Amino acid sequence: MKRCGFVIRVSTDVQARNPEGSLKNQLQRLNAHIEYKNKACGENWIECGRYVLKGVSGKDAFRSPEFAQLFEDIKSGKVNTVVCTALDRVSRSVKDFLNFFEILAKHNVEFVCLKQNYDTTSPQGKLFITIMMALAEFEREQTSERNKDATLARAERGLWNGGQLLGYDIIPGKKGYVVPNEKEKSIVQFAFKRYLECGSLIQTTREMNERGYRTKAYTSRRHKVNPARTFGRTTINQFLMNCAYIGLKEINKKNKPLDQSKLPENQKYKTVKSVWEPLVDEATFYKVQDLLKKNARSKHNETALIKHVYLLNGGLVWCEKCGNQMEGICGTGRLGQKYFYYVCKNKECRFKVPADELERIVIERIRQLSNEKDAIDKSIENANAYLQSELPRLKTEREMLDKELTEVKDTASGIIDKLAPMANGDNGLFLKEKLDDLGKRRKQIEHGIEMVQLTIDQIEREAVDKEIVLEALKKFGEVFDNIEPYQQKELMKLVLAKAIIGPDHLKVALYGRPGNLENTLNPETEEARCGMPNWLP
Repeated sequence: MKRCGFVIRVSTDVQARNPEGSLKNQLQRLNAHIEYKNKACGENWIECGRYVLKGVSGKDAFRSPEFAQLFEDIKSGKVNTVVCTALDRVSRSVKDFLNFFEILAKHNVEFVCLKQNYDTTSPQGKLFITIMMALAEFEREQTSERNKDATLARAERGLWNGGQLLGYDIIPGKKGYVVPNEKEKSIVQFAFKRYLECGSLIQTTREMNERGYRTKAYTSRRHKVNPARTFGRTTINQFLMNCAYIGLKEINKKNKPLDQSKLPENQKYKTVKSVWEPLVDEATFYKVQDLLKKNARSKHNETALIKHVYLLNGGLVWCEKCGNQMEGICGTGRLGQKYFYYVCKNKECRFKVPADELERIVIERIRQLSNEKDAIDKSIENANAYLQSELPRLKTEREMLDKELTEVKDTASGIIDKLAPMANGDNGLFLKEKLDDLGKRRKQIEHGIEMVQLTIDQIEREAVDKEIVLEALKKFGEVFDNIEPYQQKELMKLVLAKAIIGPDHLKVALYGRPGNLENTLNPETEEARCGMPNWLP
């Protein structure tokens, strides 16, 4: 008995919606084939499953829910014969089709195609199928390429290429043209205006939802109803960055983050004037883009008042009384006024100092140091003395290891010269063991020399340079007052190693090799936010 599974597929929704179209024709032909087999040939064929793929591309058929059900029915034994009208109804991918045949062969399932006759058990039959599927795949790729070219040409003429956009309605019968929706236009303009005022995506989203504004409701080409929904933060972010609202059509938008100089001309990102009218004026749109970039860069709402930025947070300030790290906190007075402090993390200590006062003293001290060359000279001298104190011992150790290595090499050479001619039998085995031991010892000594030399090189490389320190302190004074608070915090991390605060005095330790202070002026330069140079006590 042939338990048949019918595979029926059309590529587009238009074909699927046609009641007298390809779907019905395929089913009619498959039923006629079974009837012929039963009546004319005296065989027993029955339909056990029908797997109808509506609006599914040939390249995606193999991964569809319908094929997943077909494979389940094959494994369970419900279907032992797969029937289709043509090979390209199953797939237009050579790779997928060959995988499909492997599954059929594994479960001893027959495959019947009404249009093409072949025998999959012979090499000639397999070759025929592979060639036919390659042609089907080539046809699909050619169609896809033509569609891409047509889409690109339409985009370059400023036409709308499909999809729904809040604020516009598609004109029926006039493909590529949209007209403003007056009701939704006010929603779009409110979103841009409100974000410029508050500078917060979350607040803008909340206010739009509270006013009852919703996303666009529409019915897809597959007749799927998409109701209006509340806005989300990501939706608003993408919404505010959409150039369509100033009458521009983006081409190759997905390639926008890539290096344009390395892309072919037809893949480069660009914008062209669209055929629809803008809903937002360009000045407002580009102000919003600038604010979005600033907020993303600083991780702070640029329109909101900064109450306080703790410049010394992150391990820069320590308590002298107990030796623990201090952190910035704030408190509220009886009249609602905010106060900012640095407080010791040790719960038993809780020593605290006013944040503004401590930061002002630290900044002034760093600036003063650039003019106190004697103090800098003394600090650099102490720092270099500390770094150099280990050098004599390390160099002596290096010399001893070099000497021992020479002795090992000489011993090995002597053994080879004197005993090699007499090596035979047990003597040869003894000689080999002795040389192996010397070889191991040589590797150990060479490794020791390498490690000692690395330590020496590191110490010599880390020696503090007076000119570098003075130049860094000079630039600190020039840069600090001209940058944003979050950049000031990053600058402090590059210059200040540690500040130790007590009840009546302050100790400041600077880096001996400060980072590139000029990069701090450019917030997009990540180099200014990393690296831990040696610090100058």
